[in-house]
Amino acid sequence: MNFDSLKRANSLNQSLFFVVAALCAGLMASYAMAPTNYWPLLITGLGVLYFLCSQCFKPYHAFICGWFFGFGYFLLSLSWIGNALLVDGNEFAWAWPLAICGLPALLSFFPALACYIYKKLQSKIEIQAANIILFTCLLFASEWLRGHLFTGFPWNLYAYAWGNNLEILQILKLIGAYGLTLITIFWGVTFGALLIKEHSIKSKTALLFLSILAGMSIYSYGYNQLSQQNEASLTNITLKLIQPNVPQSEKWKRDKMVDHFETLRDLSAADGSEQQDTIIIVWPETALHYGFLENQYFLDEIKETLKSYTQNAYLVTGVLLRNDDDSYSNSIITINNDGHIINRYDKAHLVPFGEYIPFKNWIPLETVTRFSGFRKGLGLQTLQIEDKLTFSPLICYEILFPSQVIKNNSNPDVILNVTNDGWYGISAGPYQHLLKARFRAIEENTPVIRAANTGFTAFIDEKGRFVYKSQLFKKSAQTLNF
Repeated sequence: MNFDSLKRANSLNQSLFFVVAALCAGLMASYAMAPTNYWPLLITGLGVLYFLCSQCFKPYHAFICGWFFGFGYFLLSLSWIGNALLVDGNEFAWAWPLAICGLPALLSFFPALACYIYKKLQSKIEIQAANIILFTCLLFASEWLRGHLFTGFPWNLYAYAWGNNLEILQILKLIGAYGLTLITIFWGVTFGALLIKEHSIKSKTALLFLSILAGMSIYSYGYNQLSQQNEASLTNITLKLIQPNVPQSEKWKRDKMVDHFETLRDLSAADGSEQQDTIIIVWPETALHYGFLENQYFLDEIKETLKSYTQNAYLVTGVLLRNDDDSYSNSIITINNDGHIINRYDKAHLVPFGEYIPFKNWIPLETVTRFSGFRKGLGLQTLQIEDKLTFSPLICYEILFPSQVIKNNSNPDVILNVTNDGWYGISAGPYQHLLKARFRAIEENTPVIRAANTGFTAFIDEKGRFVYKSQLFKKSAQTLNF
């Protein structure tokens, strides 16, 4: 018998097993994300990843395990992104396989690098607890880097597995999404450590005790927070949240745009349910085209809609603006009942390949939205509607970034997020996007107003509770009196 050949065969079989196990662990962990939120699957998946990396022979084996774990995780949890390319009339439908596989393949290098470095250092560390801390910190660092490098993409951080557990989520107020991600990784590593026979019973017991203690402490803190009464952040204001439910395939068709405007106008008219002295109507992202603001007829229609209220009424709306240099801005403006624009915010965190092409000189493509030359705004702002309301405006993607949604030293009454999730159809995308708004509300201890063209329109209080949430892809006009 050729023992060298047998040894190589056994090594190959083990490598294949590790690769398949890592991929399955990542696929399983993806079900911890919205809309399913099966958080035990993420804890299990992270535990399996730690076990595999600890048992690998070489650093590059750990790298491969980390990459396949990441690929499985991102492939399923981000598969909805490809739907944007399947909207009727989109000329980039051919790129669908690249969208659903290419982005996960790139993102997978973050956990892969963490696993590689861990294995590189593991052999030099004899203390079991130090190895556990090392892996936890490295995987956390990879998540932090994913959220910051190359403009950042912190979508589906591990913390989002707790999206349906409000008691756990209250800790966000103290440590944010990245802090909860770190703790979640620790819980996963604890599970993985229990599977490793080399770890002593004593160390496993101590680790399990710390994990349970951390979980109980966080839950108790959250339970206490939820039992306390909210401080009133809005007073004497009526909000009217409009969701026109315009199909993405029809949104920019010239023969449909007047109909879309009339839908918004009709949904926004006074109906007698408004109880407060100040009415604030909120329309979603790019509800208006710059052409409407350049046409007196449509300006008069907006003015008449606002004057249909006996109270002071304002319209806060997303709008596609054309600038003097022929660039475009994805913006939010406020219009008073005299028809005057009293403030403006331009989106600052643009979407790569959606609103601009990175390295455009070398990548001669048109954006998926088919509007080129979007101009970047100046950054976070706090806008004011006279003395009635202050708000931090965010457009779509901008709600994604922890600790980057309110201007420094600012204390707005609300965060106002306008969006259009019509690109993604009935998929996990709108659920995951809504969850980001819930996280930001708790982190900043500030309510979130969310107006969607299609998807979910909502009002979320500072503890992450839904005061109102629309149905998915349904036309609606919701009045909320504060």
